[in-house]
Parts: sequence; C-alpha cells; structure tokens
Amino acid sequence: MSNLKLRHPSDDQLLHFADGELPPPQAGEIRNHLTACWQCRTELEEIERTIGECVRYRKTVLETCLPPPPAPWFDIYRHLDSIDESQRLHQRAGRVLEWLRAALHHPRRWVPATVILLLIAMAVQQFRQAPSVKAAEMLHKAIAAADSKPHMPRRIQIRTHSQRLTRLIGNTRALVKTNPDADSLAGLESMFRAAHYSWEDPLSAKSYSEWRDQLPDKHDEVTSEGDRYRLRTTTDSGELMEATLKLTSRELRAVEGTLQFRNRQWVEISELPPEPAPAASAPETVETAPTLPPQASTLKPAPEVTTGEELQVLAALHRLGADLGDPVEVTRSAGQILVTGTGIAPGRQREIRDELRAMPRVTVRFSEPSAEALAPEGRSPGVISVSPTNSRLQTELEKQLGGRAAFEQFADDVFEMTDAFMSRAHALHRLAERFPTDLEAQMTPPQRQLLKRLRREHAEALLRHVVDVQGRMHPLLTGLGESAGATEVTTPSDSWQDATDQLFDEARRAETMLVAMLGNGDGQSQELPAQVAASLAQLRDRAEFYNGLTRGR
Repeated sequence: MSNLKLRHPSDDQLLHFADGELPPPQAGEIRNHLTACWQCRTELEEIERTIGECVRYRKTVLETCLPPPPAPWFDIYRHLDSIDESQRLHQRAGRVLEWLRAALHHPRRWVPATVILLLIAMAVQQFRQAPSVKAAEMLHKAIAAADSKPHMPRRIQIRTHSQRLTRLIGNTRALVKTNPDADSLAGLESMFRAAHYSWEDPLSAKSYSEWRDQLPDKHDEVTSEGDRYRLRTTTDSGELMEATLKLTSRELRAVEGTLQFRNRQWVEISELPPEPAPAASAPETVETAPTLPPQASTLKPAPEVTTGEELQVLAALHRLGADLGDPVEVTRSAGQILVTGTGIAPGRQREIRDELRAMPRVTVRFSEPSAEALAPEGRSPGVISVSPTNSRLQTELEKQLGGRAAFEQFADDVFEMTDAFMSRAHALHRLAERFPTDLEAQMTPPQRQLLKRLRREHAEALLRHVVDVQGRMHPLLTGLGESAGATEVTTPSDSWQDATDQLFDEARRAETMLVAMLGNGDGQSQELPAQVAASLAQLRDRAEFYNGLTRGR
C-alpha cells in the first residue's frame, strides 16, 4: 500500500492493523485513513466483531464442552536442550580431567600457568571494583568540598511526569509547587523515604552517598561529560533501582540528579540560579515641573484593549502550542494585554517573547512556580498510575493483554491519548468562556474567521485523539463481550459555545470512565466495560458533530 489516501486498505491490512502487527508508519497511515473513511471503519468493526465472536465461542463452547487433556503437553524441545547441555558438561569435564592429568605429569608447565591465571583473575576483580572505588572517592571529596564552604540556601527544582516544584534547601521556607494536590506531594515524599533517600536535601553528594552506602549490592559507573562528572548507580535491592548525580568538575558541586523507582516513576532534580536580590531603592529626588495649563496637564486614559487584539495574542500562542499544556494565562489589565507564565523553561520563554514582541500593548511576565496550578482548573492530572491491587476486571484485562507489564503499558498509552484529547477539550472550553455570543457579535468578519479557525483546528485534533483511544480500546472491549451500540447526539442550541460545553462534559465523562476501568483496582463493577464503550462512542459522535458545526459556522 503506497498511498492510503488514494485507495482503501485491503482486508488483510485491516486484519493486521487490528492485531497490531503492522509497522508504525503503515499503522499510522491506516489510522489516519480510518479517521475520514466510514466504509473502512465499518469493515474494521466487522473484523473485530468476528474476532470477538471467535474468542467468546472458544471460551463458552470449546473450553466448557471439551474434556481436559489426560496430561500436560510434553515440551520436547526443553528435554532436547537438557540432553545437549548434559553432553556439553560431560565434554567439558573430560577436557578438564585430561588437562589435570597432563599437568600432574609436567609440573614445570602448570605452575607458571596457574600463577598467570591468578594474576589475571586479580586484575579482572580490581578492574571490576574500580568504578565503585572511584565513585566512593569522588563522593567523599564532594562531601568534603561542600562541608568546607558556608551553607547558603539554594534553590532546586524537582520535576516528575505530573508536577514540578521548587524548593529552597537550607531554609525553613516552605516549598512552592505547581500542582496544589497535597496527596501527590505526600506520595512523592513517601517514595523518597521508602527508598531511604533524603527528602530534606535530595540534590547533594551526601544524600547520594548515604543511599549508596546502605545498598547490599550495586553497580557504579563514572563518566566525564564536558565540565561535569556523571555518577550512575544501579541496584537490584530497594525501591530505587537507579540514580544518577552530576557534579561540576572544578567544585564537585551537585547540580543535577535523576531517580528511577521500581514503580516506573521517575524524578529529575536540578539546581536553579539564585533569586535576584531586590534592587536597592534609588535616592528620592524632587524636581520642580513647569506649570502647565489645565488642559495640557490632564492625561488621557489609555484606550481599552479590543477583542481583536486579545484574539491575535491567543492565535500567536496557538501557533506555538502554548495554549495546550504550558501554564500561560492571558488577561486584560489597564489598557494592555498581560501574558503571564509560571515555571516555564527559559527556551520556551524566549519563543513566547519573540512571537509576541511585535504586538503593541502586550506585556509578558514570567516567574518561578507559585501556588497556582500548572494545569487548568478542574483538569485531571497528566499521569494516572495503575492501582497496585487487582480487581476481577483488571485480572481479566491482564489475561487478555498478556500479563501485568503489558496491562500497565497499555494503560499508560491510553492515559496519554486521553490527556491529549482533554488538552483540546480544555482549549475549546476556554475559547467558549472567553468569547461568549454577545462578545462574538461585536467582532469583525476577519476576527470571527480567525476564531473559527482556532476552534476548527482544536476540534479536528480532538477527534483524531478520540478515534485513537477508541481504536485502542475496541479490541479489549470486544474481548470482554462489549461493543458500542447506537448513540444519539442531541442538538444543542444555535451557539457553538453551548455545543462546546456539551463536548467538554462528554470528554470529562469518558476520561472518568477510562480512569475507573484502567487506573482503579477497587470497587470496579462488571458493567464498567459497557459504560466505557458507550461513553467513547458518545464522545466520538459528539466530536464528529462538533467538527461539522465548526466547518459550517
């Protein structure tokens, strides 16, 4: 298939796509084709329905009616491997005995050879221990260098997949984080304490050394990266499976670290520059201004910011993708448009400033993380972990997917796609709230066209992500005997703002159902798969209806 845009995929290709056997580029082409082709989507659903019927037939008829086998199948290959292995052992033993007989008859030959072998073994053992000795020595020097200097408060940033926080080490000042969820912060601290890694000062050679010293087994690597040394320690014991620490080559100061936990969570820690000291207040000067006529001394208030100017700023942020996940807010303030951001990387700050530089009456201000939420209000966390306890439903899902690891990977993929369509749903919801019908009526035709284009791009992306989630979940739901039935989309009022509210509610409902099915091991009902299938079908129909609405208005 050279070009799926010109012709439909064959039945074999659809079958391989349903089984997940196509290479990623070809699978992506078929997925894009399915987004716009009802005929192929219907054929794919029929294939998956047929597969589901075969699975149910085997479970309900063959497994229940056929008698059990009289004995387990005999693995002949394992038996043959054991025979080959025993023969190899006999051959090795024979060669060793022959070598010993020859050595006993010629002692002048084997004594030097034995000494050489012992020296080689000692050299290998010393070489294997060299990284550990070098790591311990470097950490000892780094701790001594840190103790020799006055302890000054310093700022560090701790970042995970779902949150980012800034801490001031060496001061009683409380940490400031970008996610107000206290439970997630407590969970992060508990992970550190369970791994016996210091939560009070996580970015230091002392904390790294204390964790490393208590490990019964470990493997160290020491490398040089430019002006920094990189220490990496892996272990098979404890909750923390891998840790890295970067030290400056001159001062041996810890500037960056990474922790990999056994529950597949990761934490990145980096040093932040010190906060700039407050500028000294300039001496107060008094100048005598010339007396002006009353009409000349009267200042005219700045004109109000127009809706079109605000829309242009939102369109510029949309071009950068800063209206999806970046903590950027746009507000009107005293005749200007204020663009603020919290905890944004310096490179991203430059991109936003450069994009908005040519726009008049736009002020850009960035700051370090504050107590404000990184995600929009009401938005679910970006990462949802799978519950460690299994319900009956999750046990069945693990059987279908091939084990616990495959289930967790599947859940992570679905949650990532869910977060993608929720980002678009939140972006559309913000547009509907920012530009109600009365404000939209005051726009010029070009401004309404720009707003329509923003809505259309978000709506098309949302539909693609919903189709991806539904396609990923469909084989699993079919294996459970569930399929999406007919749905009916109620027509909202004449405004696209009301249609956006309904689409947002459907997206939130589908997200909640998916989290309940894949991320929560307790209290799951057997009706949950049917509810998930119905919710995804309803969301897809709603998204398709909304897409038609954005093209028509």
